[in-house]
Amino acid sequence: MMDDSIPRPLKQFAEREFVGEKLIWAERPDNRIAVLLSFGIWLFAIPWTAFSLFWISVPGAALYEAYTGHLVGAPKGAPTFAMWAFALWGVPFVLIGFGMLLAPLYTWRKGSQTLFVLTNKRLATLQAGSSFKVISVYPQEISGFSRKEGPDGRGTLVVSLGYERDSDGDRVPKSAEFGVITDVRKVEAMVRALSDRKP
Repeated sequence: MMDDSIPRPLKQFAEREFVGEKLIWAERPDNRIAVLLSFGIWLFAIPWTAFSLFWISVPGAALYEAYTGHLVGAPKGAPTFAMWAFALWGVPFVLIGFGMLLAPLYTWRKGSQTLFVLTNKRLATLQAGSSFKVISVYPQEISGFSRKEGPDGRGTLVVSLGYERDSDGDRVPKSAEFGVITDVRKVEAMVRALSDRKP
C-alpha cells in the first residue's frame, strides 16, 4: 500500500503502471531543502524584476505620452522605433524575473508530483503534470551506487548506469538520481539486493 499523502492521480497512475509487480518501497522526495535553496533565486529575482520593470517603464511612458497626449514626465513627440525597441527589449527580462519569483512554488510543486518506486523488477521515477512521465532503471543496467547521507539519515542515492554518447559522440557517465530520501541507506540496501538478483 502507498502512503495516503501521495496525490490520488499519481497513486492511481502508479497502480496502473506497476500491475503484476510487487511493490517494495514508494516515497515522494523530501524537497524542503530544495524549496529553501530556491528562495536564493527568489531574492535575486526581486531586484532583477524591479530593474526590468523600470527599464520598460521609461519608453512605456514616452509611448503613452505620444499616443494619448497626457504628460507623464516623458518627452513629447511621435513614437519612434527606438522607443518601441527599448520597451520590447525589456519584456523578456520581466518575464524571466516573474519566472524566478515563482521558483519556490515550482520546486515545491515538482517535488509533490514526483514519486520514487522500487518493485521486484525495477526502480522508477514517476512524474505527474499535464501528462505522466516514467523513468525506469532495471537491475541489468546498474553498474554502481553513490550515496550522500546526512546525520538524520536523509540523503540522495545516485545509481550509475554505465556510459552513453553525448552530442559530440564522446562517452559520458550515465546515472539516475533519487533524492532527497528519508532513509537513503535502507533504500540503497534494497536496490542493491535487487541489483544482485539480476541475471
